[in-house]
Amino acid sequence: MPRSVIVCDALPPAPRPYSYAVKAGRFVFTAGMLGFERGGAIAGATRGHADAEAQTRQALYNIDSALRALGVPLANVAKVKGYLTDVRHFDGYNAAYRDVIPPPWPARITVGAGLVRDHAIVEIEAIASASAPPRHVRAAGLAQSRVPLSQGAEVSDVLFVSGQLSDDAKGELVGRGSMRAQAERALDNVGAILDAAGFGFADVIKITGIVPDWYGFAPYNELFMKYFTEPFPARATIQGALALEGALIEIEATAARGLRRTVESEVPGVGHFALKRRDDTVYVRDLPGALAPHSHAAQVGDLVYLAGEVGYDVSGRLVGPSDIRQQTRKTLENLRLCMEALGGGMDDIVKTNVTLTDDRLGPVFNEEYQAFFTPPYPARTTVIGGLAQDRMVIEIEAVAVLGASESAVAVVGAA
Repeated sequence: MPRSVIVCDALPPAPRPYSYAVKAGRFVFTAGMLGFERGGAIAGATRGHADAEAQTRQALYNIDSALRALGVPLANVAKVKGYLTDVRHFDGYNAAYRDVIPPPWPARITVGAGLVRDHAIVEIEAIASASAPPRHVRAAGLAQSRVPLSQGAEVSDVLFVSGQLSDDAKGELVGRGSMRAQAERALDNVGAILDAAGFGFADVIKITGIVPDWYGFAPYNELFMKYFTEPFPARATIQGALALEGALIEIEATAARGLRRTVESEVPGVGHFALKRRDDTVYVRDLPGALAPHSHAAQVGDLVYLAGEVGYDVSGRLVGPSDIRQQTRKTLENLRLCMEALGGGMDDIVKTNVTLTDDRLGPVFNEEYQAFFTPPYPARTTVIGGLAQDRMVIEIEAVAVLGASESAVAVVGAA
């Protein structure tokens, strides 16, 4: 059947081209929700004071409203990603989070990022099961988290792994000052959770790393190939503050059971064998070679995770250095090439995560972005953060469900 739209009276019209939530296949993906009330006022009673607890509660209420419009309870949430403009808001965020979401909690990651709305200091997105609560996973030998989260949450053979830091069984930081040591410990922790759920590194389809700076990026890439071999998962690495003092990286993962197909360039990328061609991979002539050991996209069943795409052309040249219009267009063209290689299209994309280097780039970005999709748009989160390459101004990650262009249900706000 064609895509349908549900109007949620509890939410205002979205101010930019996105839906508040999209239900497709086994999952519901929400947009990044802010702590704004129905009438547009920021949550919090004290004038001139940004209230992390109030904004967190309101953002979670907004997520709940979008889910309920689809008939999905908050108990079905499997994964939450929170963005804070300052890690000093972390305690208030956790206090409100505990009040709104009862245990057993979803898998979770919380990172520092700039937000695009004035006075917003908290933004939260969620992934929920469309049909039932997730199975919560705990790995023996890992530290009991001090914050409200499950180490992993599984829905229909898809496992969401909480962000993992370089901490030992006592919760103490391992490898202070060493990216290699911290990345190794964080990936070992990811591996322990995968194993506890009956998965392995070969089942991982998406890895996202958060780093406070880029100085350790090369050692991270080298170590990555200790854990992953071709076909690599899709991957993104974004700059952002971490809640634990001294932490150099936090890693979240998504894994899926089943036959996997990946998308790669015909141009060999970093860590890729130049002469090796695999039956489980679609090679695309016009995609750039990967600059790190990852695939452009990884598919299991109808679920597709796309890497953080940027504005590189097939020659490896950044299109439009510092030019948001050209880079947005090329980035979305690269995503479209990936989707077409898997037999889908841009309207099968149900969620995007966008990182801009400057909030003033938003208007031009939105103008270009909306031209690549047919309304109702995917759910979306847009934050401000650093990117890995000089003069790069945008990176877009995406999730797609093949067939969503015909069967998805989107939630939009009421005028």
